[in-house]
Amino acid sequence: MKVLKYLFFIILIAIIAGAMYLATLDGKYDVKRTKLINASPEMIFHDLNDYKNWKEWGPWYEEDSTIVATYADNTVGEGGFYSWTGKEGGGTMKTLKVDKPKSIEQEIIFKTPFGDMKSNVYWLIEKAEEGSNLTWGIKGEMGFFTRWMASSMGDEIGPMEERGLELFDKNIQKKILDYSITTNGVVDLSGRYYLYTSTSSRIDEVEDKYPILLLKIYGFNKANNVKTTGGPFTLYHKYDEENGTTLFSVCYPIQEKMIAPKGSDILSGFMEAGQYFKTTLRGSYENSKEAWETAMREVNSLPDFKMIENGEPFEVYANNPHSTPNPADLLTEIYVPVEKIKTPPPPSPEPLFDETIEE
Repeated sequence: MKVLKYLFFIILIAIIAGAMYLATLDGKYDVKRTKLINASPEMIFHDLNDYKNWKEWGPWYEEDSTIVATYADNTVGEGGFYSWTGKEGGGTMKTLKVDKPKSIEQEIIFKTPFGDMKSNVYWLIEKAEEGSNLTWGIKGEMGFFTRWMASSMGDEIGPMEERGLELFDKNIQKKILDYSITTNGVVDLSGRYYLYTSTSSRIDEVEDKYPILLLKIYGFNKANNVKTTGGPFTLYHKYDEENGTTLFSVCYPIQEKMIAPKGSDILSGFMEAGQYFKTTLRGSYENSKEAWETAMREVNSLPDFKMIENGEPFEVYANNPHSTPNPADLLTEIYVPVEKIKTPPPPSPEPLFDETIEE
């Protein structure tokens, strides 16, 4: 009995010592990793903010192919929610707070045989010179009897975060590069008034000069409460590939004729109704050269139409890059003026016999 008594005291002392040891430990953990991603903060935020996008890059799918995600009615922004099950168990995730496009705060709960394990997930997005620095962090506090595990959470979570950021980056780059070019054929356009400001430049400088002209005309519209009827477009008056120069205008369509204030370099014009060959680029404007080459090639192969000599083609920017986070969703419409090919009248039939009468 004395042996049992001593054994009991030894176990008791061990328990007390263990409890005292655990009491000295910090059960809190905060594991985070950061990666530079060549994408805008807006695009990164947009992709992270919807749980349905996570299946495209989540590192856990590599380790467990049996994972099945179940999405709530709302998967975007504050209150967004989804759950999952797999061979390792299941869990839930909920978005608590967003600060577009800078940060997202979420709560994750793992369902384990020992009870629920709750952690906080956070994403930090900081604009950088070559894209954005994306930080993925997971923090929380272990229970009293498991707080000894907190010091090893870096080894457990860190590699997953690193792999996840790598896969997220690859997925984003794939989306950025996605584009398509569609030839829509000949369309009829009605006449329209527009405001414009013009400049001449080298062809390779158009991309740099366009934003300057756009801001100028946008500022004019705002200062004068001008109501526009569509997105901006670029009208090409001259395009000299041989000498590498162009004369172009940045325009906004308006409902009716407007006389600009005296001395203003914003002018009003009118585009006559006509027929145009339309081509649509879906994707980054970096692919516009290919889109224009496709448009011109298709125009020159039309059987019933031809490009109008000295006509003025234009391109319309159907959506706003500032409200379209993914460049792959941008739409640029190219219009090349065309006219119907006139079919020459058939030649007069030759007489079947000589109708001249000899006297």
